[in-house]
Amino acid sequence: MSDPIKFYFACISPWSYLAVDALKGLADRHGREIAFKPTDVGRSWGETGAGRPLGDRPKVLQAYRLIELPRWATWRNVPINSKPKHFPAPFLLSSGVIIAAGQAGADRYEITRALMRGCWVDEKNIADRDDVAAIADSVGLDGAALIAAADSDAVTAELQANTDESLTDGAWSVPSFVVDGELFFGQDRLEMMDWRLSGAK
Repeated sequence: MSDPIKFYFACISPWSYLAVDALKGLADRHGREIAFKPTDVGRSWGETGAGRPLGDRPKVLQAYRLIELPRWATWRNVPINSKPKHFPAPFLLSSGVIIAAGQAGADRYEITRALMRGCWVDEKNIADRDDVAAIADSVGLDGAALIAAADSDAVTAELQANTDESLTDGAWSVPSFVVDGELFFGQDRLEMMDWRLSGAK
């Protein structure tokens, strides 16, 4: 059995959102599972010195981001609102709910996708407990229970373990992917991951 593809991400990252469906398709084509690993991206930036919040980036990069987001959304054939109502928003609640759902045996892809679309398509506040509970309910999960579990010791420990693992893998930001021990950064590397999984050396 081949190793899962590791997916380090945060729902508040538009690039993570743009990756999620294409990653699922790629994994399915190659018979791989996906290990969904929400991470503390702020900690990763701080420890590596390789990233910063959007508002702290040069204006030219902020402007180019608004060109790239709709262009990549068209390329990936997914909808996106490049300037959602609730952005930026803290990531801990959405990440905690995904981890709690996984710990309860739920499909992490479905809840991850729903939370990402909540932010980047549906104008939901994924840092708001009521909005997040409703999103979880919409994919057949118990939103109230997941909200209650999102800040549990077990969830906090998994988030920190994911972040530790991402740093060990050499990742500094999201989305990052690890395929058979090889790190790929950015949703624009999915085609290269497909090439690698197809047997390229």
